[in-house]
Amino acid sequence: MLHFSCDLCGQQLNDRRFVVRAEVFPVFDPEEIGEDDLDVDNLQEVAQVIEEMESTGESKLDDIEPKSFRFDLCPECQQKFIKDPLNREAASRLNFSEN
Repeated sequence: MLHFSCDLCGQQLNDRRFVVRAEVFPVFDPEEIGEDDLDVDNLQEVAQVIEEMESTGESKLDDIEPKSFRFDLCPECQQKFIKDPLNREAASRLNFSEN
């Protein structure tokens, strides 16, 4: 038997739970191609990216891959999420000292 807990508060979940799914991906608008985009040597840029990947083992392309998330929430956290999905309220409560 599977047991679920709330991904926000950690409370053990029973039959009443909510699932939040989010997907993050880059958006490219093909209608926003300008003269500067047409002047770029794309083959040279691809060659530079490949050379960088081979030398460092890292890729800037990792940032453009779609990412999916799934969270289980209790009813209380679900209500909080519905009211403030980006948790902006918490960010506004931060008090920084004036050094």
